[in-house]
Amino acid sequence: MQINDLFGRAAAFETARLPDGTAAVLPAEHAAALYVNEQPAFRVVCTPELLPQLALGRLLTEGWITSAQEVEQAAVCAEGLKVNVYLNHRLTARSAAAQAVSSCCTDNVTLSSPVELPPLRTVPQMELQPEWLDTLAAAMSAGLPLYRATRAVHSCFVLRQGTILFACEDIGRHNALDKAVGEMLLQGVPLAECVLYTSGRVPVDMVRKAIRAGVPALVSKSMPTIQSLELAQEYGLQLVCGRKHPLTLADM
Repeated sequence: MQINDLFGRAAAFETARLPDGTAAVLPAEHAAALYVNEQPAFRVVCTPELLPQLALGRLLTEGWITSAQEVEQAAVCAEGLKVNVYLNHRLTARSAAAQAVSSCCTDNVTLSSPVELPPLRTVPQMELQPEWLDTLAAAMSAGLPLYRATRAVHSCFVLRQGTILFACEDIGRHNALDKAVGEMLLQGVPLAECVLYTSGRVPVDMVRKAIRAGVPALVSKSMPTIQSLELAQEYGLQLVCGRKHPLTLADM
């Protein structure tokens, strides 16, 4: 897979003056159009960094692709306004589909008729170790740089065999998860061996993303909905929710 990113990593925050006259560090919003084989696919509003990872992760977790082997190139223009992903095959579009908003926390929108999506599949199984969850909870509790500066973004961590491989941030929890998944695709790390930890809520669409990514477990400091819990159980995804801090002796 070839990555041609002319935009690179832009500043994700700046200091601004609030209406009450106080200064605050605020996250930046960036809008970009994602194209697949030169056809408009998604409009994303995100923090202006890791755009190739966001595009690749979005395509996988929304069912447009099933593996990194389908991708020949991801190219980002110099202004970061357009991300082109070129596949080694044509997409099969549905005969009729309406425009759909794909995220409730940003202005992300599906721009074209969605492709014919493959059915969800049961995810691989993994025995979660308590110390892995403590590692993730401790990292989330410590916070990443953008969150510590602004208190206004979501985070996602990727853990494999007890070690955190990658962490990223975004104004949207869906975007953060997609960036983390996309980075694993670029690194060639098997998602079937990874655990994702999200700072955000866990409704059905987040669970569906984790299932399409093929991870065995999704951890969150927030709680799921009834429907997301049912979907996770149906496809074997382990949900560990409400983990905000590492366990202590007093908890045992």
